[in-house]
Amino acid sequence: MQNHNERDAAESAGKMITAGLSSFCDAITEAKSQQEIQDVCMSVLPEMIEAKSYGIYFFENPGSSSRLASASGVSDRFLKIYEAVGRNLDPVLDAALTRRRPVHSRDLMSEEEWTKSPFFSDVLAVHDMQVLLEAPILYRGHVVGTLNFSDRDPGKLGSPLDYAMLGTIGNLVGLAVGGMAERDELLSERDQLLEAFETSGQATVLSDTGTGRRRVNAAAQQILAVLEPDKPEVFFEGLMAAARTRDGLCQLYRCQVSVGAELRQLTLRNLTGASNAKDILVSILQLSRPASGRLPDHLSRLLSKREAEVAGEAALGLTDEEIARKLFLSPYTVKQHLKSTYRKVGVHSRVELTREALTFDQNLPEA
Repeated sequence: MQNHNERDAAESAGKMITAGLSSFCDAITEAKSQQEIQDVCMSVLPEMIEAKSYGIYFFENPGSSSRLASASGVSDRFLKIYEAVGRNLDPVLDAALTRRRPVHSRDLMSEEEWTKSPFFSDVLAVHDMQVLLEAPILYRGHVVGTLNFSDRDPGKLGSPLDYAMLGTIGNLVGLAVGGMAERDELLSERDQLLEAFETSGQATVLSDTGTGRRRVNAAAQQILAVLEPDKPEVFFEGLMAAARTRDGLCQLYRCQVSVGAELRQLTLRNLTGASNAKDILVSILQLSRPASGRLPDHLSRLLSKREAEVAGEAALGLTDEEIARKLFLSPYTVKQHLKSTYRKVGVHSRVELTREALTFDQNLPEA
């Protein structure tokens, strides 16, 4: 009968602990700030580990001196003494930070040695705290804070369950605090990048190919408004549709557009994102006076007459086959002329050649 009752009591305690951890996880997951995480800990910790006093500390940065986040069951005088002299004397804290796991005062010394230690006589004697159990709050291998429990009963806080519970809580709090700090840093970087994007003088449209959402900066809005004042978004969608071929989206697309009474050349460059942003398409718009097939003098001087002709047509966006037909050459000869041109000019692609060959006029006429 006694074993049965003990088993029932253990099962009941296990269910309470499981429910407590589940509620704790839900609460810190929903926390929006470090202060809310502190509040959750201070409300839940006494229900999970029984002790006379408890507290939670956070470090400003790994390895720096800590600042008190919150504590219960101790006086203001004790807290001031601990911060003034106790932190440097606390052997349990030192062991917990070094071992990266929960440490009990009895793991380090006997009860007699403990009560004779300078740390006990100078600090803990204020509340006659006979035992301490402290655990690091860890995130990605760094100690970001500590959880601290103490009691006057020498037999308290030493069970395997207390160790396991405190280690688990420390890891959960570390994930919440560290994840929140990384999120805030990423949000700050995102805001800075968005500000740079919005204020850039280069007309740019960012497209999320996964969701279809687009972000258009002020310079691109200006160009689109000149080309289609009533429905600039529709104009851009039509431009992207025109730039699509059977093989996919053109990296470089040009067309002539009318702006008032003047004919202009609209250039669209499509650049896929880096490997860590593969769902982002960067589209750059440039509005210029119509370009001729003639290269600037500083480039023509580097090339033969035929190379300059081929390169000029390539800079206008013509394919090898189109250049071959226009200049009465074979596609193979066009390819060889372009390879020679790339080498002499010091570029590696059509896009780079075009960038060198064309000078764009970004000054827009009034709509």
